[in-house]
Amino acid sequence: MTMNLIGRFFLLLVRALFRALFQRSQVSDPLAPIHQYYRVWPHDMDINIHLTAARYFSFGDLCRTQWIIDTGMGPAYLKAGYRIVLNAQEMTYIREFRPFSRVKVQAQLVCWDEKYGYFEQRYYHGDQLYSVGHARVAVLQKGKVKSLDAVFQEQGMALTSPPETEAVTDWKATLAAKRSRFS
Repeated sequence: MTMNLIGRFFLLLVRALFRALFQRSQVSDPLAPIHQYYRVWPHDMDINIHLTAARYFSFGDLCRTQWIIDTGMGPAYLKAGYRIVLNAQEMTYIREFRPFSRVKVQAQLVCWDEKYGYFEQRYYHGDQLYSVGHARVAVLQKGKVKSLDAVFQEQGMALTSPPETEAVTDWKATLAAKRSRFS
């Protein structure tokens, strides 16, 4: 299973390199959605013969990696020694992806605060929504959290966070309740 994800990651990097070398790739708006497509292969399925839950999170990871590349921040992240770390994820499953179905993943940075960036990830088959989730990420530099405001400013981007969605506000409250309960 790990080789499958390494293979998909390798393909993502090869495509990015190809675009950089042979196409005039434009830097995407960090608030624009990123789309990627996958096929549900037998090694992506669980005992119920549908896409296993772990793959949703893996596909989201790959889509967020594509976001770093498409926004033009990849080289800056490497040069500045940034690390983007996942702090929390949640997923709601609506329908199941059956074998060999095509999965469209849409990831979008929907807002950020002084510490975290919040991505919404939607999973479609055709135009029909099958699942929706959120990921909370932090940017680290030398082991310390760096705000997305500062990162964007260093990239020459004058961005302010859109207002939090209701889903992000509710999820942040749930995460805070967990933290206070289990700290």
